[in-house]
Amino acid sequence: MAGQKLRLSASADEAHLQKLAALINERVEALGKGPRIATQATLLALVALDLADEMLAARRRADDARAERDRARRAAEVAVREAQEAARGVLVEALTEVDRALVDDELLLAGP
Repeated sequence: MAGQKLRLSASADEAHLQKLAALINERVEALGKGPRIATQATLLALVALDLADEMLAARRRADDARAERDRARRAAEVAVREAQEAARGVLVEALTEVDRALVDDELLLAGP
């Protein structure tokens, strides 16, 4: 990594570690293309800071997405309750009309 061979012992498999090292190497190369004023340690520190910044930004986006999902869920729950209440109102009105019609029919059948 960054021109150095490292012997690591980790729970991650070797292929995963190689992908991580490749990512770091790409970042080090990109930073190192300018004038040679930074040491390898400085380049690695800058890469670490950049990766940490990206990680925090990703966490913020994930937190924002979760918060938006929760707001949307609460809004949907309110909309469902309102729709249920409206449906109940319509059913009550319809049943009231049916009752009136039945009473009217009974009065007609009973005659004067």
